[in-house]
Amino acid sequence: MGYKFHLVTHLLVLQLIFLKVYPQNTLHFQDPSRKISMQLSVNNGELTWSAAAGGKMFVGPSAAGLALSDMEPGAISSISLSRQTIINNSCLYEVTVEGAKYTYGMEFRLFKDGCAFRYRLPGEGKKKLRKELTSFRIPASSRVWFFERNSAWKLKSYAGWWTHTSVDSLPAISSSGPVQGKPLVTQLPDKSYMVITEAALYDYSGMRLEATGNRTVRVNFTEGEQGFDVQGGQFTPWRVVMYAGDLNSLVNNRMIEELNPRPDKSLYNDVSYIQPGKAVWSWITRKKNYMQPDEEKRFIDAAATLKFNYTLLDEGWETIWPDKWKQLKEICDYAAEKRVKVWVWRDSKWLNEPKQRDAFLDSLVLSGVAGIKTDFMNSEAKGLVDFEIGFLKATAARRLMVNFHGCHAPTGESVTYPNEMTREGIRGLELNNMNEPIPAWHNAALPFTRFLCGHGDYTPGFFSNKGPTTYTHQLALMYLFNSPFQCMAENPVTIVNDPLYAPIIPLLQTLPVTWDETRVLEGSEIGKLAALAKRKGNEWYVAVINGTEQPKEFILRPDFLKRKNQKALVVSDGGEGFVLQEKNIRNSDTVKFVIPATGGLVIRLTK
Repeated sequence: MGYKFHLVTHLLVLQLIFLKVYPQNTLHFQDPSRKISMQLSVNNGELTWSAAAGGKMFVGPSAAGLALSDMEPGAISSISLSRQTIINNSCLYEVTVEGAKYTYGMEFRLFKDGCAFRYRLPGEGKKKLRKELTSFRIPASSRVWFFERNSAWKLKSYAGWWTHTSVDSLPAISSSGPVQGKPLVTQLPDKSYMVITEAALYDYSGMRLEATGNRTVRVNFTEGEQGFDVQGGQFTPWRVVMYAGDLNSLVNNRMIEELNPRPDKSLYNDVSYIQPGKAVWSWITRKKNYMQPDEEKRFIDAAATLKFNYTLLDEGWETIWPDKWKQLKEICDYAAEKRVKVWVWRDSKWLNEPKQRDAFLDSLVLSGVAGIKTDFMNSEAKGLVDFEIGFLKATAARRLMVNFHGCHAPTGESVTYPNEMTREGIRGLELNNMNEPIPAWHNAALPFTRFLCGHGDYTPGFFSNKGPTTYTHQLALMYLFNSPFQCMAENPVTIVNDPLYAPIIPLLQTLPVTWDETRVLEGSEIGKLAALAKRKGNEWYVAVINGTEQPKEFILRPDFLKRKNQKALVVSDGGEGFVLQEKNIRNSDTVKFVIPATGGLVIRLTK
């Protein structure tokens, strides 16, 4: 999604309109630009909604509503609009839904590039939410992108291949069943895009999507029919539908960011410890001397040479080291001398109990650790979502950054809890070590699918185990995939000492991890070609990967450059290594490149 990594200041409400409440059977909503519209209706006691862009429907009439405990709300008698608010170039509508058994609230938020809604749970006190009736009906002849993994791990870790199917085959396409994770990315018949996902997942179970036939997906929860506990008066997460006419608009959609609450100032009064950066990592290239202190110091030395900010001590540091806290403090002190900071890994099962969690985090602080990677939540049930939020609060209180692994995709948590630097919920390069090498087409889909939700810890740059891709493809991933904690897979000692990598060391030393602007370039197509231009300060970087097994022509039209002439460093594939070329490029030029099969291209543009 290309989030800029900063705390977003909450803008003031520009307009507030109170309305006389009249019960109705149909309500109409629009965003301030009148591009996006929604309709909420009551038909024969059932609540339905739909959404359109420019009058063309992109979500057909679909069910809405909640079921608490063992009760449906009963027949809906009426809906009424009580307030309309203009916020940050979007329009918020507050609605009351009256049912035969209980009454609840809904909020609708419309932007120029999508819409969202959520429920306000009825009554007070603890309740059991058994299911949501919410569904999304997708237009006929659409093509849907989803992630696939033919095992029980699919919806535990969200680490599936990004592939696609026709909307009509969605109920039967997956051997693991009709339930899919988020987001679902749909290319509509007119080649525009629609994305179904959620935002602001707090105090609730994560939304999955069950394909029920008739081109419809319905909200589904890990807990199934047994439901989960909720609190009367609380809001559910937002059910989000992004809409875009092209991939550039899709990648630059900011709805998830806008729909999350701003940080609690009492918890984030001082955010100076939240520092995006690059990390080295010994786990993925581990050898017989893995996690020995002297070896970890070699990684720190190499990190310093590459001007990386962090080293990550993964699984094993607690069990291999005979005096772990003393040795961890020594490693942190050694790293500090090199201007490198330390992250550590821990299995989440040892962090579930708050007292045990807090004691461990306090010990990390005393040792000088900067951040923690925790793993194996393996669910988005409400209990695991509660664990994540509790963990973010506990670490923020101790000025520690966080990386979640073995978890669901993000829903904008890092807006509210900005010490979350990244999270997995993605099929990344560790699979190359598990005899399931990542194909190029998966990588070429990710910027337009999973990364629409936010940052991802894919661990790019696995040059020595690159699978069916090229060296420059691996380099390009470090620019394409957004992660404020960008953890490189390759052994940094290898990069520093092997002449093969000498040409790209200056690029690694200056690699940005957050961006000021992102543009999707001509020729991009999900799963086939990913071409992005990204700006950091006054420098632009172009990163391109070919997701196919045939050479592809890429045409660069650098009209995004403000200066007429720019110096370009071009990195391309050649033989078994990198080919570097310097040239001048004008913003009016048309420059043609041929990207080899599963290959890549990186261009740095400077004054």
